[in-house]
Amino acid sequence: MKSLDYDELILLNNFIYLEWDTDKNNNLFSIIDDVLSDNNLDIIIEKMSNCIGALTRDEWVNIMYLILKDENMKDIIVENLENDVSGMRAACFVVDNETAYVVFRGTTTIKEWEDNGQGAYEYDTKQQIYALDYINKLNYKNIIVSGHSKGGNKAQYVTVRCPKIHKCISINGQGFSKEFIEKYKSEIENNKEKIIGINSKYDYVNCLFYTIAGENHYLKTDFQINPLYYHRANILIDENGKLKEETKRSIFSKIINDFTTSLISDLPLELKSLTTDGIISAIESLICNKDSSDKALNILGSIFILLVYGRYFKTKETVALSYSVLQMVMIPLLLWGNFINVEETHSNKAYVELIDDILEKYNTIMNKIKLNDQKKNKMSSKLSNTFNLFINKIKTNKDNLGLLD
Repeated sequence: MKSLDYDELILLNNFIYLEWDTDKNNNLFSIIDDVLSDNNLDIIIEKMSNCIGALTRDEWVNIMYLILKDENMKDIIVENLENDVSGMRAACFVVDNETAYVVFRGTTTIKEWEDNGQGAYEYDTKQQIYALDYINKLNYKNIIVSGHSKGGNKAQYVTVRCPKIHKCISINGQGFSKEFIEKYKSEIENNKEKIIGINSKYDYVNCLFYTIAGENHYLKTDFQINPLYYHRANILIDENGKLKEETKRSIFSKIINDFTTSLISDLPLELKSLTTDGIISAIESLICNKDSSDKALNILGSIFILLVYGRYFKTKETVALSYSVLQMVMIPLLLWGNFINVEETHSNKAYVELIDDILEKYNTIMNKIKLNDQKKNKMSSKLSNTFNLFINKIKTNKDNLGLLD
């Protein structure tokens, strides 16, 4: 059996979301045959509560048939299936006596989404440590790790922390905190060339926080009504299970990445934790919600109440300031569909409208921040400087967008 290609790994990254079970040393094709027999698939889907991996029944069937059609995968044995109550799910797809492909599932539980946010302001999160413990127990000579979304983050993390990892393929994986980058600077430098990112051109999650991949590829995917659906793993392959066409990274993706990392890094810890937890939870809600992003602010308000509840803030002003900061970070997310529209249509009119929308939201939020910032506008000054850099980068990249009148 030859090594697995990127498209084959994407199939496995989709398959791991489907909550099948297995006995020790089960053949991959046998597992799929069992899932497809009787009404087992319907039973599994009914029990599943996850969102990002929640494909339609037809999409699940298609993923499994694409695997079954692949002769290169017929002898894969599935070992060490981990399905922890914490949300951790991983499995080893063994291709020979010495080589295993470890696939970490992405986010599906509330605990994991909280962990996602913590990953933007902590060195090592609980889920990352769980993943490292899982890897350290394995005895394969060659270990290749992969994962989608949070799973991609875990795969990158263990590659930095564990010398046993031969290679890492992260699928739309989120980045890391500034604190993590500084703590593991040497380890990242020594291992980043092992890490390869496979990303949708317009995936929003991938442009959050600091990236450590030594190599990144961006794929042109089909149009998605919900702009956050570009995060889904199944859209990276075509109807034959092959990788979509490679393209360049979205122009706006790098700009937004600089904006969010800069803004969050400058926040006090209390605001940093609330902001990162809030934006990750909002993304999950918008991906899971069938309604349009027009209701995003209502969703954000509900999330904020849940996050604040049980936390202690010294003053009401701190609570108000926290919500305003969270709204500021959310501006690119709320307008992500507009960003994509500008880049795809090259419409100058759409570009002007986007700038106007950004400035309108910014001015509304800044007025609230200034009212609630009691430290001589120290916070509002920092946020204002960060925002000005953000809007200036959008304007200086205007020529690169190839806008048409």
